[in-house]
Amino acid sequence: MGLWDTQLAALKRIVDELTSDQGEIAKISQRWRTMATAVTTDTGALNTAVGTVDDAWKGGAADNFVTYMAKYPKSASQLKEALTTSATKIDEAGAALNTARGDVQKIYTDTSTWLAKQSPKTDSAITSITNQVNAAVKRADEPRQRAIDAIDAAIKEINNHVDDKFFTTIPAPGDQDFYPKNKPNLHWLVDPQFKQTGDPTQPTGDKGNGSPNGGNGGNESGAPPNIPPAESQVPPDAKDLTENPDAQKILDYAFEQLGDPYVWGAEGPDSFDCSGLTQKAYEAAGIEIPRVANDQWGAGPRIPDGNVQAGDLIFFDNDGNGTADHVGIVVDPEKKTMVHAPNSTTVVQIADYGGRTALGFTRPGNS
Repeated sequence: MGLWDTQLAALKRIVDELTSDQGEIAKISQRWRTMATAVTTDTGALNTAVGTVDDAWKGGAADNFVTYMAKYPKSASQLKEALTTSATKIDEAGAALNTARGDVQKIYTDTSTWLAKQSPKTDSAITSITNQVNAAVKRADEPRQRAIDAIDAAIKEINNHVDDKFFTTIPAPGDQDFYPKNKPNLHWLVDPQFKQTGDPTQPTGDKGNGSPNGGNGGNESGAPPNIPPAESQVPPDAKDLTENPDAQKILDYAFEQLGDPYVWGAEGPDSFDCSGLTQKAYEAAGIEIPRVANDQWGAGPRIPDGNVQAGDLIFFDNDGNGTADHVGIVVDPEKKTMVHAPNSTTVVQIADYGGRTALGFTRPGNS
């Protein structure tokens, strides 16, 4: 069998190359996943705290603070995604190494066992055996290459995030106009109706991003105080409210979210703030609108009160400063009902808006 020691040694080297510490690989990926979970937990606590500030304070400075702080959950989500996808690639590389080693080990064992039974008497027999051993070595290259490709994919995924800035792109808070010394004419106004409940730094629920007490993903301050809660069930005439297919898609999406909790900065799939709900509902109809209520209001087009249709957006100015700080979707203009995500003490629901003067209505995409 000594004639083929060189080829067998080549197979053995491939087996050794593919031998890896699977336990250590698993530990590395788990550490990255643990960091991703910590990012989610800490973001939930931040969301809760900012939501409490948004409930307790009004005015231009407070609104701008909430808008600024919305940048952190976005960066945190990007960091979590980078950690999670990189950990997945590490797991895949480890699995590929383990599988490839098993495949090559089998080729080596089968070839060694087969050679031990051979006793060639002629040159042609020796040549035939040599060719088969060389073929075995060549077959080992395929699983080896699979492992290399998986490792390269993991390295590429990690390198894709090496230059990501994440939180470093967020400007310093001390330079922002909500900082009193920077723009004294912007005010922090205490909301006399605010009542602190629970620990403002503890996220609630198990959705990973917390349930902050008020506000949302931009400069919104929640539902107008004199809009009473109404139904959390889809109205029986839901399919008869509009003949416009886009408007129906918008309402259908919003109705599917009835009962989902309000969470500041949330955009679904199981929790929303007011403008997160409207943005996703319009997205379901293939219509892109901005993220924040006041930006949605500015995007238009405006609709006169008498021409309002189901599926239109309805806006409110709680602070009286001419900007939209809450938004809902009109359900029935005759009954003056809307579906909206009011505030952190409630859930997505259908409510009456007839007792409140709206800032106005828009119909993005001419829905």
